[in-house]
Amino acid sequence: MDDIILLLIGVIMPYIALLIFILGLFYRLMKWLSSPVPIRMPLTPAPISRLGVIGRMSTEFLIFRSLSKANKKLWLGSWLFHILLGITLIVHLINIYLYENFTNIINSAWYDLSVAFSGILFGGMVTFLLFRRVFTNTVRHVSRLPDYLILLLLFVIIFLGNYTRSYSGVSLNDVRTYMYSLLIFHPTLPPNNTIFLLHYFMAQILLIYIPFSKVAHLIGWILAPSRNMRNIARFKRHINPWNDKVPGDIEPWEKYYERYKQELEQLGPEGERK
Repeated sequence: MDDIILLLIGVIMPYIALLIFILGLFYRLMKWLSSPVPIRMPLTPAPISRLGVIGRMSTEFLIFRSLSKANKKLWLGSWLFHILLGITLIVHLINIYLYENFTNIINSAWYDLSVAFSGILFGGMVTFLLFRRVFTNTVRHVSRLPDYLILLLLFVIIFLGNYTRSYSGVSLNDVRTYMYSLLIFHPTLPPNNTIFLLHYFMAQILLIYIPFSKVAHLIGWILAPSRNMRNIARFKRHINPWNDKVPGDIEPWEKYYERYKQELEQLGPEGERK
């Protein structure tokens, strides 16, 4: 393959994709953090203590508790999808950067079989989520083009990754050498393998797209007031950051009532409507 393409995909694009990913997530994080929270809005029943909030967030993060109560099929597909996504990221990390620490495991037959099975199952979960958007009327009604594109992009990446591992013939040692060169900022050209480069390029596109898509929902979910707020509206007043500061002292109800007593009594006893 032409050296210019190898240079673009293997040397220039990785750093650009990573920079956009970091800056994009930082921008969205700052935007979310700067959004005022006008009222206390936890989804009830909500915990009162901070420890309870941590427990609630942990169960939501680990087992998708709310989703499991709402839709069992979607919960199973979504939970398996995220578990397999985590396994895929860990496998990539072990195979490329932690190879020397896991040599015995990587060279075992059960490891290769497990990785292959998880890759196939991962593609199956993405297919399930894609079919759900296409064939479920209520979901299709609220779906937009980006919702389909992200699933199609993930499916292509997974398919190319599975093919690269099993049939492309690319040397894993060459991939390790190349990826390590990126890590120490002395990049070399990547392996000249078409399938690997397609897989790698699509992964870079995904990395660029994540900060501007729904895939960044993990950060948004953590910062969601409906999840991370305590249900203490009866115990502590929530100050609305949108309110302008009132100059001077605020007139108490007793003085206000004395001043407008005649008009208020016409409404009802103690100013209450009749």
